[in-house]
Amino acid sequence: MYEQGTGDTYISLALAAQTLETTETRVLMMLKRKELWGKFEGDTWLVEKKSLQACTPSNPTEGITHCCGGACGGCGEE
Repeated sequence: MYEQGTGDTYISLALAAQTLETTETRVLMMLKRKELWGKFEGDTWLVEKKSLQACTPSNPTEGITHCCGGACGGCGEE
């Protein structure tokens, strides 16, 4: 599992959602559950880019269709 603080590049919440092919709300849920790491800076969340590497549509979490937990079929997996 990814350890917080080992990455130094942060991306916006919107870009993290786009990268994972999910919604910003889902990314916020993943941050809350510590499935992703990030920081709240100013008035926005930033997501550690390195934490996304363990959770991409091409590398889904075992037992679910997408890493994000969604079943929209957006990444082409059924």
